[in-house]
Amino acid sequence: MKRWAWVPVLTSALLALLPDVAHACPVCFDPREENRVAFLATAVFMSLIPLGMVGGLGMWLRARARALAAHRPEDDDPEVGPEAGPE
Repeated sequence: MKRWAWVPVLTSALLALLPDVAHACPVCFDPREENRVAFLATAVFMSLIPLGMVGGLGMWLRARARALAAHRPEDDDPEVGPEAGPE
């Protein structure tokens, strides 16, 4: 075995045995109820905003496509039809 081959093994063992050392967010583990509720509300808000934006864009595109389909150029000019091509 090489001289430094034990370092990754020891590092992995320490990380597996000491998970409390590396908390991702100190607010998540706050004993105060109001802080936990605020964290949860913020997490829900940040998860729903992108979904709402994508859904809103889809609804807008659908409404725009329907509006364009309802107003066709052949409705305005009887000379123009679907079989009319460039002259």
